[in-house]
Amino acid sequence: MMKRLTGIMLLSFILIAGLAACGSDDSSNQAGDTPKKTTITMGFWGAAQDLKVYQDAAASISETYPNIELKIKQYPSSEQFWNILPGEIAAGVAPDFIKISNEGANEYISKDLFASLDELIPAAGIDMNRFTPASLDIWKKDGKQYGIPNISMPAMFFINEDLWKKAGLGDYPKTWDEVEAAAKKLKTDDVYGITINLDAYHITNYVKSYGGDWGGGKTINSPENVQALQKIFDMYKEGLAVTPKSLGYGWDGEVFANGKAAMTTGGYWYKGYLKDANPNLKYAAVPVPKGTVEGSTMISDAYVVLKDAKNKEAALQAAYYLTNDKTQTEFLKLGFNPAIPSLSAQYFEENPEFKAVEPALEYSTDFNYPTETKKFIDELVKQLEGSILGGTNKSPKEILDSVQQQFK
Repeated sequence: MMKRLTGIMLLSFILIAGLAACGSDDSSNQAGDTPKKTTITMGFWGAAQDLKVYQDAAASISETYPNIELKIKQYPSSEQFWNILPGEIAAGVAPDFIKISNEGANEYISKDLFASLDELIPAAGIDMNRFTPASLDIWKKDGKQYGIPNISMPAMFFINEDLWKKAGLGDYPKTWDEVEAAAKKLKTDDVYGITINLDAYHITNYVKSYGGDWGGGKTINSPENVQALQKIFDMYKEGLAVTPKSLGYGWDGEVFANGKAAMTTGGYWYKGYLKDANPNLKYAAVPVPKGTVEGSTMISDAYVVLKDAKNKEAALQAAYYLTNDKTQTEFLKLGFNPAIPSLSAQYFEENPEFKAVEPALEYSTDFNYPTETKKFIDELVKQLEGSILGGTNKSPKEILDSVQQQFK
């Protein structure tokens, strides 16, 4: 995935104390002055095509909210986003609201970094009934709403069609055993059968496909989770799998786009990325293969208002505006499944390459990481890399037992 979780929680502990106000213009005026527009900034990371959609929306926001000027700030990657944001907040120049996924939101909410929207929604005139109940629930914690849902989509499994056909393979794999068998035929001197990014997002999809779950930190070392990691270890041991880091790439999409691996777990963002990175690449997108059950993550992006935004109501209105039908239809064309029922119904018609994934909407679930998400992700990735890349030779059970000890 587009480094969605690489460095995702780096600001958690930095921001607990001494948060400075975000850098948006105050809309208050002296008596008798001509009313001024409030400048609201939205921060995100994503593809160039995403930026264009946002810029077009920003150009038209005054038609709905004459008092708001919306500026869009794009960060080069999620890693840089989460690395840069702490300093921006401390300096008072951070965006007023940001777009993030549900992967790590709970830790930020628990650290009181995001504004609760419940009291703001009536004053801002926001109609929350426009969004699917499932997407709203993902962005609730302790009964409070923290996000304006943007999209909701299951994880996927991507296959390079040309490499698949060249290897003489038939039906696409439905199980990890079938993936492993196919990887043996796809592996060449220049191409790996599969890239497995040692990243919490990807690992979690393997876990869920074996009936596992992190249980908010309570079931980290469950037998199901151990079994999922064992499958990953097996494919590395056989020389079928490769990490992006081993090839000098930043994330799995680059490995796939450059034809260095024939298969990978990923998500809807691959469509926009591959259109730019390798428009001639032919690929198939199918549900995450089954381990012992049908299971995968449900990815939900949302707009969240930072706690110290000067004008939270205007920030919320700007965030809500970005979910308008016109803007969401443009994102729909790029592979995003809107969290608006009327538009979601059109999604698989506009994105036929994702049609095979539609059944996964019924069984995909939230990530359910521990609240101390940064600590969990850092430790899990460190131990996986230590064993697979660094030669510590810890078994999956030893790794998960060790991580579990820190979350009792």
